[in-house]
Amino acid sequence: MDPVRDQRCNFWFLAAGLAAAGLWLLSPTIANAQSRKGEPTLLLVTEPNPPVNFLDPSSGQLVGLASDKVRLIMQEAEIAHEFSIMPWPEALATVDRRADACIFLMNFTEDRRPHYQWVVPLMEGGWALFAPLGFQRRISDPADLSGLRIAVQAGGAVERHLRDITRNVPDVTLVTAEGAAEIGNIFNGRADLYAGGAWAAPYQARQINMPVRMVLRLTRSIGALACNKKVPAPMVARMQKALDTITADGRGAAVERRYSLPGSWGGWGLDR
Repeated sequence: MDPVRDQRCNFWFLAAGLAAAGLWLLSPTIANAQSRKGEPTLLLVTEPNPPVNFLDPSSGQLVGLASDKVRLIMQEAEIAHEFSIMPWPEALATVDRRADACIFLMNFTEDRRPHYQWVVPLMEGGWALFAPLGFQRRISDPADLSGLRIAVQAGGAVERHLRDITRNVPDVTLVTAEGAAEIGNIFNGRADLYAGGAWAAPYQARQINMPVRMVLRLTRSIGALACNKKVPAPMVARMQKALDTITADGRGAAVERRYSLPGSWGGWGLDR
């Protein structure tokens, strides 16, 4: 899909495995909002991608940075809805096929703009390079990566991007692994830096109690809720107004703090 979701946390293998097998994992329909006359109950589809979206193992409820914000939006807009989590290709096919469906988290781009109705910006994401807190070398641009080893998922978009931007940088070694790259490699001496999602990588590091800091922002992306063109426009307008409201009153920022901010979006700063 997108930079926002390219890196996954392998400790959520159960949810991802079920989704990969084609099983939909449905959270209960939210009953605190009744459909207005003539309005459909919206189907909100997404994929397992911690900490953006994942199933809480204790409750079975869909939670996460994006999921929590979308839930607030629906409550604020008083729109009846249900969540479904599935592999990204199926989620994309669903929103393209169904007139009552929206998908998140989709990157907002000019190419995609005309194909959906948008509720934006839901969150900022992208790819970045991370190091242990004790890493002293300052990284301002790709040229500063000379002589370093970077752990990255094999065959993914992040690896391709790294190979492209370091093509003319000497002595850069990509330490690749099938599946999710092992962030622990930057703590066991096998790599100097880790390349991953701006939110996902710090989240993964916290799971093993080894905090990291962002040393270079590789890409930026704006994540959004994208709805089928046939979803009633007044519903989309209410969702956008609701997003604007929870952003202005601080509820959106509170959700971000719940999952911990990834660091300086400028590309240099401690993970907060």
